[in-house]
Amino acid sequence: MTISFIDVAIIGGGPGGLALAQGLRKWGIEAAVFERDTVRADYVQGFRLGIRQRGIDALQAVLPSHLFEAFLGTVGKQPIDRITVDEQFRRLPDMPVGVGREDVHREKSVSRVTLRQILLAELGDTYRPGNGFERYEVEPEGTVLAHFADGSVVRANVLVGADGAGSAVRRQLVPGYKSFDTGMRRLAGKISLADAARLGLSPELLAQNVSVHPVGGRRMSIAGHHVKPEAYARFGLIGQDDASYRDIAGTHFDNTTSYLWWNTAYVQGELAPDTALEKMDGAQLLEALLGHIGHWDELLLQLIRHSDPSTVALLKVRSSEPGSLWETGPVTLLGDAIHAMTYFRALGGNSALYDAGLLTDQLVQARRHGKPERAAIHDYENAMREHGYEAVRSSLLAMQRNDNAGQSLPAVAAA
Repeated sequence: MTISFIDVAIIGGGPGGLALAQGLRKWGIEAAVFERDTVRADYVQGFRLGIRQRGIDALQAVLPSHLFEAFLGTVGKQPIDRITVDEQFRRLPDMPVGVGREDVHREKSVSRVTLRQILLAELGDTYRPGNGFERYEVEPEGTVLAHFADGSVVRANVLVGADGAGSAVRRQLVPGYKSFDTGMRRLAGKISLADAARLGLSPELLAQNVSVHPVGGRRMSIAGHHVKPEAYARFGLIGQDDASYRDIAGTHFDNTTSYLWWNTAYVQGELAPDTALEKMDGAQLLEALLGHIGHWDELLLQLIRHSDPSTVALLKVRSSEPGSLWETGPVTLLGDAIHAMTYFRALGGNSALYDAGLLTDQLVQARRHGKPERAAIHDYENAMREHGYEAVRSSLLAMQRNDNAGQSLPAVAAA
């Protein structure tokens, strides 16, 4: 059996893994990204990513200047102004919104599809889809053998698990890792701004962020994502319709259309038992939600009723338990693989990008400036844990603060 060699093998082609590959490529460090799926069509991929300072800092560090310019040029806009209403669309006193360093770019949002186009640009055969990782083994001399589902094996100096919340790398590296079901069930959906305008939806919904605080019910957030495809022409395929999603029905993965989106979360069992929700398609989930909020003002119900069903799905909100430790070696982790978090502060994707920037810097120190490799990985892991575990905690706290219906979250066992 022929075993190919790569200096840094990255398992998982999400934002963190691709950003790491870009950063290493920028510094001439050999790397390859091994991705199980040929097309990334997970549900979250169809939404926009709210940009935070840590994400911007990381992208500027890892991308060549022309691709960072493409990122800045294709960033969408979301409203900054915010109003708070009840379920009858009556104005309520506005809730204070803290603006820290992470929140100074609240008007910026990027389609995850467009971001992926940027992060894949110029990687060529560095990106290797259709490679399902199965396990690794550390050799006596300290290198790592990565085994894949097709029987192929790759030897690497460093193996990075960037393979998401269900990470196969993490299962082997940190068998004591725990994540848990928070008990919250999230629904979200989209309608194009053009369709919203045709339906005569309230201008207040189209022009600003709306936070719905119903009496005795669950909150709903509504916001716009505005893109200008005509402004993207100078970046080639970046920001244009992505051929990867051409055969998928609906508009969920359309990254060239401005839209209004909403999201809400309910405690497990409130809308329906999980066993029922898990069998529902987008249209059925919309009906279940409408049946629960049918007493809301028609201005709000129209938004839900006319959302594209292809953009609607159920997400069980999970979180990791911060604090996992392991002995530093040639295998490490980044992003959701080690610090998966709730979506309530929009830090997940940004934290993965930030990890990529941290690890790029440490591997550059090792490959270009003589820093011992294990020391570089150790320092990365300490910095990653510090910011990543804090993001997990703050995201959980934000979720708990959002639970305003006077009903406590159920106790759900860690898994």
